[in-house]
Amino acid sequence: MKLELSLKYPFVRKSNEPDNNKIELPDELGGGTIERYSPKYIELNVMPYFCGENYLQLFESVPEVFFPINYIASRIAGATFEVKRVKDDSIVYYRKEFNKFLDQPNCLMKFRELVYLHFVYKLSTGNAFMRAAMGEGVNPERRWRWCDNFWELPADHMQVVPNRDMSQLFGVARKEDLIKAYRLGVGFMSHCDIEPVEIWHDRDGRPSFYSDSNFMMSKSRLSSQQKAISNLISVYQARNLIYVKQGGLGFIISKKQDPTGTLPLTEKEKESIRSQHDSKYGITGDRLPYGISDVPIDFVRTNLSISELQPFDETLQDAITISGAFGIPSVLVPRKDQSTFSNQSTAEKTVYCSQIIPMTKRFCQDLTSFLGLEEDGFYLDCCFKDVDCLQDGLKDAEEVKKMLNERCKMQFLSGIITINDWRAQICEEKLEGEVFDKVIFNMTDEEIAFINRVFNIKSVVENERRNQAPAVQDEGK
Repeated sequence: MKLELSLKYPFVRKSNEPDNNKIELPDELGGGTIERYSPKYIELNVMPYFCGENYLQLFESVPEVFFPINYIASRIAGATFEVKRVKDDSIVYYRKEFNKFLDQPNCLMKFRELVYLHFVYKLSTGNAFMRAAMGEGVNPERRWRWCDNFWELPADHMQVVPNRDMSQLFGVARKEDLIKAYRLGVGFMSHCDIEPVEIWHDRDGRPSFYSDSNFMMSKSRLSSQQKAISNLISVYQARNLIYVKQGGLGFIISKKQDPTGTLPLTEKEKESIRSQHDSKYGITGDRLPYGISDVPIDFVRTNLSISELQPFDETLQDAITISGAFGIPSVLVPRKDQSTFSNQSTAEKTVYCSQIIPMTKRFCQDLTSFLGLEEDGFYLDCCFKDVDCLQDGLKDAEEVKKMLNERCKMQFLSGIITINDWRAQICEEKLEGEVFDKVIFNMTDEEIAFINRVFNIKSVVENERRNQAPAVQDEGK
């Protein structure tokens, strides 16, 4: 694995020298050229400042950075997203606008891809930008009705452009008063300014207010892990060099002696040993796995093996540190011995309850506001009912729901609540019809007969009326 200096600076080889081993440094680093894998090159690659500048490249290149971000983003994208009514929390199953948005929010991606990309950007860079591409005259308060194209913009190429007059910062101001535009600069779309009303900027931390280049931008969580990341990169580079180049393994020394002491190898003997080794010995073809020398020699090792350097212990510790920044316990971090832990399911459930579900709930709340769903009495919600580690919790929830159902049944038969009141408490959709908004003592005989198909409430009503009859008769005497 090779991580180039392009983690901060996109160094490009000259087109006429595709295999050139020289790297040109920008003026910021003093200019000139350096040799690939030279001490200066290694030094720049492992410095925390440089290795931490492009977090998306780290996400795509370093497994220990990829794991926690992908762990959270993929599980959030795998949630079941539903549109519900604010009035009674019932699910809206059939609505063309909602179904289209939750299936394919733009012509190129599915909704789950949009959500995954949103959290990859947010957790990697600290910022995510969702755009509702709208035409002129569209009401921004009801984007869900009038907008058919929602895009997740590349956060690493976005810039928040502030207005020149910032006197209203921390005062009474609208978004448009402080932000001139959101600027997208990538490829052929260099310096494409987007209206602030079209953008939802989702931050993962403290925004910056005072820098024009980073105005309202949040730092990535990975910025606190730069030393661990630089350790990882240096370990990978050291392992790569050992595997590929293997370095100087050691010295062949003479064991010839005379009465005065040890005799050095002659040039002819050195050349003979080299030629025999290169031509006869090795592990391929018909080469021998051992060597035969005409002169007494010995070998002194000068390098350390991979096992002696213990890189796996170092990378595991760094991986645990980085995962901890995202709230993932150490027992869930992949490791070389494939150890299993009895508390792994509990740890995964903890991540869901402390990180994934709260993040998804906040995402739904913010997206509800951005879409303008509440203006029409709807909201976006999420469900994780298919997650294995949460099944025990779901069983407990079902027991609670069963008890709630029994209580509602008793309240309905006692004339305290209506059927629709009952259904609202167990998060079911409201039924249309006047009879479902009446308590049983206000129902006619025909309505009671209709409801009696499900509940045997006729005897309840008759007993209640029979109990009330003597009191009415006594009052009339």
